[in-house]
Amino acid sequence: MKTYSVKFFSAILAMAVILLVLYSGCKKKSNGPDVTYRTYTAMVQLNGSNEVPVVTTTGTGTANITYNEQSKTIAYTITWQLGSAAATTTGMHFHGAENGSNLTSSPIVIEIPGFTTASSGTLTGTTRVLNAAEISQLLSGKWYVNIHSSDFTSGEIRGNIVLVAASTGNGGNNGGGGGY
Repeated sequence: MKTYSVKFFSAILAMAVILLVLYSGCKKKSNGPDVTYRTYTAMVQLNGSNEVPVVTTTGTGTANITYNEQSKTIAYTITWQLGSAAATTTGMHFHGAENGSNLTSSPIVIEIPGFTTASSGTLTGTTRVLNAAEISQLLSGKWYVNIHSSDFTSGEIRGNIVLVAASTGNGGNNGGGGGY
């Protein structure tokens, strides 16, 4: 059996450490391009003058809207006060269409669940994932938030969603499967 000196093993160990350090410093090759996702926000004012046709009410509200490109969802916080304390909240929706605008009424695209039937409240939530056509309409300003009441069954207060790019974030597609 041959014996090796401690110096030989020390040299081998030193080379292994150097190779490990050099290898760990190498950037992993990406399977695809880095993806940058944007976040869009809007502070939407809800009132009767935005309804089509216009509704005479003292009801008001706000909808803080955030659309995230990566998750393809809308996060929202909606606060409202109907014009009559005796009225009840009967529905909340995101409306939109390819021909949507602040001058037309559009079909319901997404129901907003979980609201109180009281005449006022605050509701926070996140929508389902939007499809490509819905995303295009939303980003083009063709969507609005509508709150319906027992006094105005077609809608008491409405606000059109005009999104503004708020931030960007890296999707981090380094070495992953890239299945977008």
